Amino acid sequence: MNDQNYRLEKEYSIPIDTFREGYLAYQKKYVYLKSYIFIAIFLLLAADFIHSAIKTPDNIMAYVLIMVCLGFAFREWYNPRKIRRSVCDTMAQMQGTVYKLAVADSYIDISTVSEVLPQAQEDTQEENTAPPEPTRIPVDESLSVLEYESFFLIVYGKAVFYIVPKDGFTEPEQDILRNISENRSKQEV
Repeated sequence: MNDQNYRLEKEYSIPIDTFREGYLAYQKKYVYLKSYIFIAIFLLLAADFIHSAIKTPDNIMAYVLIMVCLGFAFREWYNPRKIRRSVCDTMAQMQGTVYKLAVADSYIDISTVSEVLPQAQEDTQEENTAPPEPTRIPVDESLSVLEYESFFLIVYGKAVFYIVPKDGFTEPEQDILRNISENRSKQEV
């Protein structure tokens, strides 16, 4: 994976606290808005069914629909938190995994250098496995690099994201990550 066009090549690992913070930042930017909209819709429907139940108290269907709407609203509130907890628990088990970030002018390569496997998988793992191919992310309009206090959040589309901690990166290396979006606009001209 050695390429002469790389402006930055760096190995890093992600502390679990940074991953938690990064995943929460991703959810706030891309997941929570949709959830809050659906929560509002379900609560509005529940309020309408409550009004209907007050007007006609013998309408059993209104009570059932109130409970269904409240259940869906709770699910929309709870699921993102449950998913974050589950993903963070999985990442905590993989603590110590080393990743490699390589930034070129027109793409970013991200790969796993060394992976921490659970004991059961380590026993069945072949000794001479080749490292996986890097994930290549084109630097185009679908890519955004968001900077936070302790990490960069690299998002491609709205479904693929990578958390790159600032720890271990020098200021010039951080500047390369900050300027990825500027390089994209230069290429489009």
